[in-house]
Amino acid sequence: MSIFLTHSLPCPGCGTAVTYELVQSINVDRRPELRDAILDGGFQLMECPSCATRFRVEPEFVYMDMGRSQYIGVWPASRRREWQECAAKTRAVFDDALGKNAPGAARKIGAKLEVRAVFGWPALVEKLLARQAGIDDRTLEAAKLAVMRTQEETPVPGRLELRMIAENDGDPVLAWLGSHDDSDDAPPPVMRVPRQLITDIDAEPAKWQALRERVGEGDVVDFQRGMLAN
Repeated sequence: MSIFLTHSLPCPGCGTAVTYELVQSINVDRRPELRDAILDGGFQLMECPSCATRFRVEPEFVYMDMGRSQYIGVWPASRRREWQECAAKTRAVFDDALGKNAPGAARKIGAKLEVRAVFGWPALVEKLLARQAGIDDRTLEAAKLAVMRTQEETPVPGRLELRMIAENDGDPVLAWLGSHDDSDDAPPPVMRVPRQLITDIDAEPAKWQALRERVGEGDVVDFQRGMLAN
């Protein structure tokens, strides 16, 4: 079931109170259009009736997609430094509803789901795109690091975050996302990861095992999890 609660939030542009249907949980098996809206950037996007400022609040909800075996605790980007606590809360909610503390029928459903915790809208979009492309998220994170090593210069994760934003002929397309307002420099160019690299990582599990384990901990599979600023 998808749950939304009505809130009155101030417009960041003019301060006008705007009625906002804030998501608490979504089940895209029943509401597939919500997944589409997340991917196209329109989900939870509001326009102020007074000044036409467009905005959306930081996400904090549960995302479930039985068809794609995904259960994701989505947290505000501002809570990245609390990733271990948020991941533990995600797992606890899952365990009570569909995991080890749930009734038998619910546990059978939960056994088919992969639990993750993410921070911010771009991180959620990345998980959906990777699953759509048939790419394991640990493999994707390992591939990110491998590709970064081939670049002459890349931003240090902190102000910017490296995310999958698209798929091009089977190749994941990565971009550095974040605020560029404090710099006159153009954002770094997007990077295309050869699908063959993804295949090679999956084909040699022993070679990549240590790195794949390092990028995932406590249901947070993201090599940047301890680096990104709030």
